[in-house]
Amino acid sequence: MSAEPDPVPIVSFTGRSGTGKTSLLEKLVAELVSRGIRTGVIKHTVHAAEFDGSGKDTHRLRLAGASPAAIQSGGLFALFQPLEQPLSLDQIVDQYCTLCDIVIAEGFKSERQPAFVVLGENADAMPEALPEKLLGFVCDGPVDTDRPVFTREDAKPLADFIQQTFLKEVSRSEVRVWADGEFIPVKPFVKAFIGRTVKGMVSALKGVRDPEKIHIKIGR
Repeated sequence: MSAEPDPVPIVSFTGRSGTGKTSLLEKLVAELVSRGIRTGVIKHTVHAAEFDGSGKDTHRLRLAGASPAAIQSGGLFALFQPLEQPLSLDQIVDQYCTLCDIVIAEGFKSERQPAFVVLGENADAMPEALPEKLLGFVCDGPVDTDRPVFTREDAKPLADFIQQTFLKEVSRSEVRVWADGEFIPVKPFVKAFIGRTVKGMVSALKGVRDPEKIHIKIGR
């Protein structure tokens, strides 16, 4: 029986409103992506939000009873699906982020994912309860802790930490799989396994030296 592939790693950034979480993640995501790491982002808000504006075609169709209602334009696709209850962070990642190397979450403080607490300018914004899997803090001032502390400008050191902690087994090679013409989503652990295995076998062939791109077709 084959082993169950590792799930896509999730790192959360929690903290009070106004501490600069989104600005920090904007720089962090750009840094991760620049390293070839396919990065997804999921943001949670406690405020009531209507993502599909009143008067928009999809909003009108939802009011008419469409469930779900979707729209596609060029390379963008959006789906509006009413839910009986909110999805967990794991459920969202399992359903929509299987091709990501890592997912960065903003908020979701009630979830049990590894998390940084963003304090902003100083430690006065320390929450009453800390995450169960506390990774460290993001604060521009001193923090009394034995965990790592980064400033809001430390996008590169944060990316280093995340890469060393969560992405050691992720292949940087792009591995894509089709079966009978149907695209098959592949999780990071499986991508790494396929990439290492195929590259190792092909590299052992006569006349092949450390290939950068490999194309294999099986079938007629």
